[in-house]
Amino acid sequence: MTGYHRLRPAELDALAAGPADAEIVRTLRAGQLSKRMLQLRAVLDLAGPGPAGGWFALLAAAVRHEPAVGPAVLALPHTGAWLAVTLHRLRHDTARVADASGVAGEAGTDGVAGDAGAGPVAGVSGVVGAGPVAGADGLAGAGGGEPGVPSGRTTAGLDGVPAEPVRPAGPDLGYLAGLAAAAAIRAGLDFELTVPSVDGTVFLPSLGRARVGGAGPVPVSRAGGRVRVGPVEVPPAAALGGLFAAAETGRPPADEPPGAGVEAEGWSGLHRLASTADGLTVRLCLDDLDPYRDCHRLCATDRLDPAAVRRWQRLLDDAWPILVRHHRGHAAALAEGLRVVVPLRSDSASAGVNVTSMDAFGAVSMTLPADGPALALGLLHEFQHAKLGATIDVEPLYAPDDRRYYYAPWRDDPRPLGAALQGVYAFVAVTEFWRTRRTVLADGGARLAEVEFARWRDRVARTCADIESSGRLTPAGRRFVGGVRAVIDGWRDEPVPGAAVVLAREAAEDHWTVWRLRNRRPDPVAVRRLARAWRAGRPCPAVTVRVEVRPADGRWLSRSPRLDLVRLRLADPERFDRLRGGSERLADALPQASAGDLALAAGDNLAARAWYQRELGRDPDRLAAWVGLALADQRLPPAEAAVRVDPELCRAVLCAVAATGAAADPLALARWLAPVRCVPATDEPTPVPAPPHQPNPADPASRPDPASRPDPASRPDPASRPDLASRPDPAGGPGSVGGPDPAGPAPVTSVAAPDRS
Repeated sequence: MTGYHRLRPAELDALAAGPADAEIVRTLRAGQLSKRMLQLRAVLDLAGPGPAGGWFALLAAAVRHEPAVGPAVLALPHTGAWLAVTLHRLRHDTARVADASGVAGEAGTDGVAGDAGAGPVAGVSGVVGAGPVAGADGLAGAGGGEPGVPSGRTTAGLDGVPAEPVRPAGPDLGYLAGLAAAAAIRAGLDFELTVPSVDGTVFLPSLGRARVGGAGPVPVSRAGGRVRVGPVEVPPAAALGGLFAAAETGRPPADEPPGAGVEAEGWSGLHRLASTADGLTVRLCLDDLDPYRDCHRLCATDRLDPAAVRRWQRLLDDAWPILVRHHRGHAAALAEGLRVVVPLRSDSASAGVNVTSMDAFGAVSMTLPADGPALALGLLHEFQHAKLGATIDVEPLYAPDDRRYYYAPWRDDPRPLGAALQGVYAFVAVTEFWRTRRTVLADGGARLAEVEFARWRDRVARTCADIESSGRLTPAGRRFVGGVRAVIDGWRDEPVPGAAVVLAREAAEDHWTVWRLRNRRPDPVAVRRLARAWRAGRPCPAVTVRVEVRPADGRWLSRSPRLDLVRLRLADPERFDRLRGGSERLADALPQASAGDLALAAGDNLAARAWYQRELGRDPDRLAAWVGLALADQRLPPAEAAVRVDPELCRAVLCAVAATGAAADPLALARWLAPVRCVPATDEPTPVPAPPHQPNPADPASRPDPASRPDPASRPDPASRPDLASRPDPAGGPGSVGGPDPAGPAPVTSVAAPDRS
């Protein structure tokens, strides 16, 4: 008799509350194991007669000899990535053959979004990979600031990852041969098997990689305890010492020491990390070998040297006590469920990208963290994604046909519903991290933690409310999201210093301004008409311009040098003063920051606005200068503010004017555009109230505390509200440069979202 994996209401409540426990993590892993068994069956059916049958026969023999090795190799995180990639490519092959023969066929019946990749992408829109991916929210350490601050930096791989052509599945099937050989070795079974090589190498999952040279099939054998891969003899420590102590979990043995993988002639073993604090141990594989470790195509590193492995071990030794002592429940879940860390490369201007593939439960990928707290935060954040992805596989939480976009204050691109939910769940843990850090740090570190706690408490609450009001949650989803909201509501009345509230709101305004300038597109016909009227010297017509929300190309995790400078001002005020005074070069401290950014971070808004104004005179389309101009102008008193229209309209009209060879001052143009009203492209125009009193950013008492705002659950349904893109900013009024509330409570519904979550 067969049955379904289900989560009891109490288990769903425990997951919503955050950490869950080791038993629930085992339940989630059991669901993943069943999913992979079904995927493997589908792979074998689609592959048809051929070598795959022989490879599977050895796997079955190994399981008969030692039953634990079957679940062990199938539970390896990147077995799931391989299955997703191979299944997609096999289905594509089948559809291509069917189309060629005139038979109707459809690839991607497993929810794959076309031919761009091997599965839907959750959390990183635009990435093509093995399947859903969550995370990549840019958790990083700020330069010179508190270690582990989310700074939004990104790897080079986040700049418009190109679509990978769908190639035939034949080469992927060879991974099954490596799995079968690894299972037989782990089971202590003597065998001989022919395994395909890829680029002169053979990878044995959970063991290591043999460099065999040349191309073509390679014999792999075990006889009398000796393992050979072609001409390479596998060191005994790799072949035997790596046996699982608890094979059904895929966990390395308790007595296997951490350290760099064995390097022998022709052989590279997997690296191991381990750390213990207060009686709780985490054991991880630092995987720089598995050919499917880069399923999200975010630039996995090549082979690490021993010094780099030692650096990762030191970071884990610094991070693990933080998690165990301050987030024990999360640490216990991590120790049970996390198995693999894949190191990513980062470009010279970026750091701190973390990502989790929904097809690789038990693995996270990340650039080298700045320090132990950054690693602790990254692991906490990413394992939330892993838990939620596995939960949704067992218990669907939302309808898959929602095609709306939502504003998520941790990403620069509009997000589908599933990705927004992933972000909320992960950032509840981020908020909890900063809530605790503010009590254990001192001075600048504590001030920075207060800001981060206030910022994410407010932003997560608002996005959570949007998800609840979407109307697309299942009954289980409503229960789950309600439980998440209860956690956030429990923090609502915790006091936060007024200065931290101000800076938290300014950080939110910064992100919202970046988002709207990237993704809101005014009607080009109206833009050209306004540009002609400006050039002709006519008064600006009081027209309505429709604005469409359309995801921008390129990066979806941008670095904010403005926020980096604010963090530096909080954490290291002496260094910030040196930068302001010129005794230390800004280019050495933060190469991407500008003099305008420095003035803005110091609160010199008039000087900052003037600097950005000059920059836009030279380059009318420079996004960073538009963001800075909008923020600086918004923070000025009403008598000194110049812009009374959406900044994305100002930018579009200024670029249209510049394209004709004419020049225009951005502030003069913004004043001229004041009669124009922007509305979302899909809604009827809605009345815009008169602007309220604009608060003074220097006076904390004049800025609303996020905790004092109405309960998000009491807000009206999104269908009855203006679109996010047209809502007036309660702090600055409809004419303020900041425009709508940076929290962006209403879903963006102006365009259909792709089939990615």
